[in-house]
Amino acid sequence: MRYGFLLICFWLAVAANAQTLTSVSTRWSDSFVEWEIYAVMPPDTTDADENDTESPEEELYGEIKLRWLNVRDDFSEWDWELGDQRGTIRQKWKDDPSQWELRSYDGNVVTMRTMWSNDLTEWRVTDNSITLNLKSKWKNQFDEWLVDDSTRGKFFLYTFTERDPRDWAIEDSLNEEVSQSMKLALIFLTVFCGSPKM
Repeated sequence: MRYGFLLICFWLAVAANAQTLTSVSTRWSDSFVEWEIYAVMPPDTTDADENDTESPEEELYGEIKLRWLNVRDDFSEWDWELGDQRGTIRQKWKDDPSQWELRSYDGNVVTMRTMWSNDLTEWRVTDNSITLNLKSKWKNQFDEWLVDDSTRGKFFLYTFTERDPRDWAIEDSLNEEVSQSMKLALIFLTVFCGSPKM
């Protein structure tokens, strides 16, 4: 069922002529400090053959990685790249993982805060024009996360294998108003909260 939805996302990406985020995975199987983000890219129509019905493939589209890779146990600062955008993600305060700020080098700022004190299962994500709520399906297992906004659509992330936080599928049906920076913030919170910090 989930793989069927990914196929639908591939075809919607082709129809919309835009990239669709499809998955995020750890770069290394034994480390949670570097993540690769994949997307289905729009087809290149300049060299396309009319009879070419080959389905689009996932391509590496971005990454999130710990800024201080050689400093053990400091998960408070990250660097990111998504398409042609780059920036940083930082905890607002070093000892408080309940407030984060994503900044792009071209000036976009997205803030991420927990809805409730000491509860990392529900977040409010905003760029000061759009606000989305991200929730974990369960309080004791972080395998599924969802944004379900009646005006802007849904953004669903889940692990490909239960209790294995190395590989996540992304089902993105948010409308065009939601920026890539906002989507990246949702991805970051999911993999950060769902992964061991070691």
